[in-house]
Amino acid sequence: MKPGEWEALLYDWHNDHRLNRQKRDVSYWLDLISPNERVVVLGAGTGRVAEPLANRSRHQVTAVDLSEERLARMPQSPGLFPVCGDMRRLPLRGHHDAAVMPYSTLQLLLSAEDRQRALEETARVLAPGGHVYIDVSQNFETRAEHDWHLCLAELCAETGDVRVEEWERNCLMFDHVVIDKVFRSGSEILTQVSERWVYHRVLDLEGTLDRAGFDLARVDRGYGDELSPHRLIYHGRRRG
Repeated sequence: MKPGEWEALLYDWHNDHRLNRQKRDVSYWLDLISPNERVVVLGAGTGRVAEPLANRSRHQVTAVDLSEERLARMPQSPGLFPVCGDMRRLPLRGHHDAAVMPYSTLQLLLSAEDRQRALEETARVLAPGGHVYIDVSQNFETRAEHDWHLCLAELCAETGDVRVEEWERNCLMFDHVVIDKVFRSGSEILTQVSERWVYHRVLDLEGTLDRAGFDLARVDRGYGDELSPHRLIYHGRRRG
């Protein structure tokens, strides 16, 4: 299996075992977005959010991700349209009613210029009055710096119920945290991943939304019922 394929498989494995509370965001999105809306999901991964939206939508849901391997694992559905692309240069046309950036997608863009460009591109593919919903976390700046440690060890059904270990280390920078991961099975390294997540305090989301042509309608804390209160969901409405 190629490194990108391992990464996509273990992305799902990690989410299944470590993001139990985070996965409650799906109900939030389903309550928020009408089946009548034309939706694009940016940073769709393997479709955890996009697929449920597509299953009850009256329109096609467009799911955008940089990883071809993650998109290849997305469930096939007549209402789900996967697109491999960069949200700073969206390969899309048309007027969508809503854009969703789930699970800190925007925090993977390290520079203010990249975040600005991504929101300008989002505005371009939204109809006037359309909404962007940006889910970000305040937890990255509270992480402690630490060397390698075992953070997850579980069986993986897709590897024949072989035990997989996820090792992780954190390195704190001025404006972001670097999270390095190594996935092992016994003595074999399956894949290695390095993620850089920008702190919420440096995002300036209100200003970035304004400069991209959005009015900030509101900010929700968590997904309701006190679920994931460290998460903030910004609601922006496209002007014009």
